[in-house]
Amino acid sequence: MENEAVEQLVHEVIEKVAKEKKLELDGVHPGQRLVSDIGFKSIDLARIIAILEIRLNVDPFSKLVPITSIQTAADLVKAYQLCFSPNPVSAFDPQLDHSQSRAEARLRSSGPNRGELRKRAKSE
Repeated sequence: MENEAVEQLVHEVIEKVAKEKKLELDGVHPGQRLVSDIGFKSIDLARIIAILEIRLNVDPFSKLVPITSIQTAADLVKAYQLCFSPNPVSAFDPQLDHSQSRAEARLRSSGPNRGELRKRAKSE
């Protein structure tokens, strides 16, 4: 998929979700911060990403880009464009490695207690 087509689709989805949330939006601009400028909440960002994953049939956040690096409309466009790049080298690699290391450490540390935590959660 062409970079321009990806950018257009990302902007369309941002506009669609903004309209559903009745957020005032006069077009999408690359430097716009999704939360502080547009007014999205984390659930809105999750919806945008879900729509894009369905429409584009790719998930840049599984291996290429840490989700926490997405702050602006341009960040989101870049993440999805990366999926269609012939040589997808993430500019976010150091952050991604750090995020993956932290996730693995959390899993290792909670491993022995995970079953007990689930039992407690179910009984409450």
